[in-house]
Amino acid sequence: LAGSHYSPQISWFWLLPIAALQYLLIVGCGLLAAVLVCLRRDFQMLIQLGTVFLLFMSGVFWDVRALEDAELAGWLMALNPLVMLLDSYRQVLMHGEAPNIVRLGWVLIETLVLLISTMWLYRRLNSWLAQKAVTQ
Repeated sequence: LAGSHYSPQISWFWLLPIAALQYLLIVGCGLLAAVLVCLRRDFQMLIQLGTVFLLFMSGVFWDVRALEDAELAGWLMALNPLVMLLDSYRQVLMHGEAPNIVRLGWVLIETLVLLISTMWLYRRLNSWLAQKAVTQ
């Protein structure tokens, strides 16, 4: 940002809630991945491939707002929470605008559903997961 002559702005305070939301999403995905790998070791390879797939589909290398098809951009933002997070970072850091709160709210809801589901799964499979961790 400094090399591209972007100066700090008041809108950069939006980075705190965006980063917190990203952290919650990472925790939820990590918890789910840990359960899946305990179920079958083969999930480890699928998780690695899925991570690479999400990297290319998330908008790291391209801007979702540059897509000509607005409907496709909307679907990408709805189905992949990383697209929305990266777009939010771009809006705040490069354009000096507030992120789309409604879409970030949907990412928060998706993340909370993921966290609650995985915590329920951990409580349900508590002894089995402990046994798998000890025997592997």
